[in-house]
Amino acid sequence: MKNNRIHSSLILIGIVILSTVLLVNFACKEKTYVIGFVNPNPGEKEGAQGFLANMPKHGYVEGKNVRYIKCETQDKKIIDAAIKDMVEKKVDLIFTMTTPAANMAKKHTEGTNIPVVFIVYDAVTPGLAKSLIEPGSNLTGVQLRGSTEKSLEWLLAVVPRARNIFVPITFDTDGAKHSLEALKQASAKLNLKLTISEVATVEELHASLSSMPKDINAVFILHTWLVGSHLDAVINEAIKRKIPVISAGHVTYDDGVVMSYGPIDDLSGAQAARLAEKILRGTSTRDLPVETAGFHLGINLETAKAIGLEIPNDILQQADFIIR
Repeated sequence: MKNNRIHSSLILIGIVILSTVLLVNFACKEKTYVIGFVNPNPGEKEGAQGFLANMPKHGYVEGKNVRYIKCETQDKKIIDAAIKDMVEKKVDLIFTMTTPAANMAKKHTEGTNIPVVFIVYDAVTPGLAKSLIEPGSNLTGVQLRGSTEKSLEWLLAVVPRARNIFVPITFDTDGAKHSLEALKQASAKLNLKLTISEVATVEELHASLSSMPKDINAVFILHTWLVGSHLDAVINEAIKRKIPVISAGHVTYDDGVVMSYGPIDDLSGAQAARLAEKILRGTSTRDLPVETAGFHLGINLETAKAIGLEIPNDILQQADFIIR
């Protein structure tokens, strides 16, 4: 009888120990977060990759405690359906590049508690945020807008004689339209003429460049994917004519642009990753202001030399990056 009681007690102790171990293991098991990842624009891939590359630095490692549902097509119907599916699967967060994708995320997450982190040219004008300080909804992120006027000022600092600026543009992003408006306003303040050439194809871009008026003093590149993807054609034509190419919107000095002033895409992605980390740890999007991307001045002295342009030392001292 006594042995039976001892035996029963040992079994009970074993069950308690096993239950405790199982409970501890269950409690310690790390949650796997599911993040929707949407990038419709191949021209924005560095920003998107910057987001992915920086999430592990905040403790979110793919295959360990985070899983991505990715959508990287330009087809708007597929994007819309993919975001709808992400919402139905109750993902923990949606990351989007471009304004159209962010608007779709806004539409499908309305009435849910799914947060959205975006990288867009302008957050306020299209209604993604009430203001930069107070987004006012489940969306927050990084805004790229703000470098155009300063870019023009940098142009005049190195080419003070500039009066007529050639602007090849394709309205293939929301940023293209908004950045052109900003350029028009800035050029009016600085008494500069803009010769705007709208192009829809690579062939039209080449034709536009070859027929540039002779009195053009510089070429200005805005937030447009087609033109930005064929900078070599723009730069080659500019070198032939001994005029500089200036860029706003993305830092492209390493592609041959003489001077660029704007965000570095992968660093903007890093900003978005930091915001996502705060949200996943419990901070409300309503408490996270929309951030403006950091702007950086890049100068390419190789291209400057090729067109016979001398960059003053005081400007070189202000540059964040220089190719010599």
